[in-house]
Amino acid sequence: MALERQQASKGYKVVTNTAATAKNFFGISVLADTVITTIVAPTAGSPDQVAYDGDEAGLAGPTVPPGYYPIRGSSITLASGSVILWTE
Repeated sequence: MALERQQASKGYKVVTNTAATAKNFFGISVLADTVITTIVAPTAGSPDQVAYDGDEAGLAGPTVPPGYYPIRGSSITLASGSVILWTE
């Protein structure tokens, strides 16, 4: 996993439970095999004024293996596993 110095410049949030977690993030580090229930993508109100086209929905359901995923969002809910959200 290649991280740059600014990766954690605004902090991070570790998620290890199944509650919906609201946090604007620009990357996800999956720490253990994880199943994502829902992930809310950026909207036109995001800092870059860019909205995703729905591809993030493909992460919901299958088991996501450990690794870094440069995916932005504003909320995530896990069914199992644990992740670090890198704050945007």
